[in-house]
Amino acid sequence: MTNRDLHGNGGGRFAAVFFDLDGTLVSERSGVREARTAVGERLIALGLYSKPATAFADTIEMVIGGIMEDNDWQWPLWLHAEEWMKRSLAVEQITVSEDEFAELGRVYRDERSDRAEAIQGWREALAAARRHGPIGLITNFNDGPMQRQKIRGAGLEGQFDGVYISGEVGVWKPEPGIFEHAARDLGVDPGQCVHIGNNIQSDVEGALSAGMSAVLVEEDDRPRPAGLNGNVVWCEDLLGVAEWLEG
Repeated sequence: MTNRDLHGNGGGRFAAVFFDLDGTLVSERSGVREARTAVGERLIALGLYSKPATAFADTIEMVIGGIMEDNDWQWPLWLHAEEWMKRSLAVEQITVSEDEFAELGRVYRDERSDRAEAIQGWREALAAARRHGPIGLITNFNDGPMQRQKIRGAGLEGQFDGVYISGEVGVWKPEPGIFEHAARDLGVDPGQCVHIGNNIQSDVEGALSAGMSAVLVEEDDRPRPAGLNGNVVWCEDLLGVAEWLEG
């Protein structure tokens, strides 16, 4: 089911359509456990860890879970891989050099990106978006190469007219600047664009603050979030997004 009441029309015609990446077009869960286990395997290979590799993955999940609980189960914008990696190493009382830390980051990035999986319905959603005009990708991530590798791994390379990664642009969602930068780069007015994402704060509130319309898409079978108004469309999945864009 979708809410088709956006600024009084059923989708209308947009000058450009922007998408979020993680949790919207690419599953946030694909390859995560394997990538965290791979970090443990590399620590063992370096002679720095004597437990099973999966135990280090468990530690990472515990660290992230604690941070999430402290933040009302919302992923904080400051929580990057480097941060939870440092905290996990501290919990396990493992000391690594700068080069070893960078190597662990590469292991995680490569494993995570290579296992990226696009979410069902992405082809239909992008095809429907293309009928409106150019398509852009606006994603929060400090590691641009990892995001681009993830895009390739998920089979999405070449699908976008512009890719805007916060770590490269220097502005993070929900700041309006990254949305304004993306629209300006594609030569369109933000007020004539729509941004589609799965996070109320970074995607919906951020897009609205830049003057864009917004679509909230949920990857999981969760009930419709409270507090959405007529300026925000809610879709259960990407097939719903495609249907709405074609409406």
